[in-house]
Amino acid sequence: MLSKLTVEQKNILQTMAPWLGLAADIAHSRVTVYLPACDKKFFTVYKQEQPMTQIGNRFPDATGKKIRCMEEPLVNRTLQQNVVVEGLREWELGIFNSFKVFPLRDSKGKAFAALSFDTAVPDDIIIAQAVELLRSMKLPVDGNLNYGRMSPEDGLIVVDKNKIIIAANNEAKHIFEVMDVKDLIGRRTNDIAINWPLVGMVMDTGTAESKEYTMHGRLISMRVLPVVAKAHKGCAFVILQDITELRKKDEELLIKSVVIKEIHHRVKNNLQTIASLLRLQERRAETGEAKNVLKDCICRVNSIAVVHEYLSQQDTGLIDVAKVAKGIYQAILSSMLQPEFKLETNFSADIASLPSEKATSIALILNELLQNAIEHAFCGRDSGRLDVSFIDAGDNYKLEIADDGIGMPAGFDINKTSSLGLKIIKIMAEADLQGSFDLNANSSGGVSALVIIPNGGMEKC
Repeated sequence: MLSKLTVEQKNILQTMAPWLGLAADIAHSRVTVYLPACDKKFFTVYKQEQPMTQIGNRFPDATGKKIRCMEEPLVNRTLQQNVVVEGLREWELGIFNSFKVFPLRDSKGKAFAALSFDTAVPDDIIIAQAVELLRSMKLPVDGNLNYGRMSPEDGLIVVDKNKIIIAANNEAKHIFEVMDVKDLIGRRTNDIAINWPLVGMVMDTGTAESKEYTMHGRLISMRVLPVVAKAHKGCAFVILQDITELRKKDEELLIKSVVIKEIHHRVKNNLQTIASLLRLQERRAETGEAKNVLKDCICRVNSIAVVHEYLSQQDTGLIDVAKVAKGIYQAILSSMLQPEFKLETNFSADIASLPSEKATSIALILNELLQNAIEHAFCGRDSGRLDVSFIDAGDNYKLEIADDGIGMPAGFDINKTSSLGLKIIKIMAEADLQGSFDLNANSSGGVSALVIIPNGGMEKC
């Protein structure tokens, strides 16, 4: 496509290409660059951009397409005569758009390509400045937020070198009508009703800037773009967006987030208070069975409190199960192990952010499994090993607790056990998490508890 062009002509096109999208938005127009094809009866579309400021009436991208010259007589005339040509073209059956074509010239004045603007709402001043932007702008557009694409709600104003407003689109006029500022065209940017010192600064420096202004009780986001990126040269585009309602919604969401965090923090504090009361009751209990029941209840309450502690620190309803699991693991070991018992431990957990209700169930299951292992696996021993892992296996999560203890009693059947802890684990694994729970004897002695949790429908990191 570019084989017949000079190095200069190629550079002009390649420098211009990233800016075509913004030019299309500014002019509210479909922008197309045509090149003569090898066959003189055809043009080739070098690049085409649709305006993001336009809703509906979007056609497939024609970039790379070959078009007969007879189908685009205005483009053909522009390239043949090296002049700007304006006319109408049929957009849809019986509906015509303004079609304006500009020659793209090299330093010798030769027209080597054509630039067209196809729009239903033509504004000669805005289109002319969009063309000037494409011809003069040499800066890289990527990564510069000031030169980002526009939206249908954005207002556009053109300010001349004397800082007088010479053009404005309907969205800009509407924004000012809401603020009871009328007759926008002809006003100066230092008018008392406007007062935009930023525009003057941008035109004096040739550097794009952005700022948020409060005007007549409305919060306005403003971007000021020099048409020519040089000091004291040409006009400037002012892109406006009324973000008053958006900011109100952001503030409402922030308040709700703070309230929710505070609720989780208070729930955690209340659960810790309950655990403290149960701990007082445990000290007063007269039988070993009562003490054990209260101790189990305290651990369960603390496990739920750990979940709410993490929820109080999050901005979403998702919790990193790895962090919760480690918190419960450390709390159980520190509270249940006797000082003289030597336990070799290994803990590993993959990062997995799950909804709070799922994380709570996993936390309670881990709590019960750890308590069960420490209470029953090492009876009559002064040392042991405990391995805890939470693995993201792709289609499911695997929570496994393995010990090298005394193993399961002869004839043990998980479906017939009277253990409340094991019943809690089974119910939560199967009913709450739609997963499975199983206990197996290790070949080297001890027991391995495995909970498999399907991750279908769960959000992940």
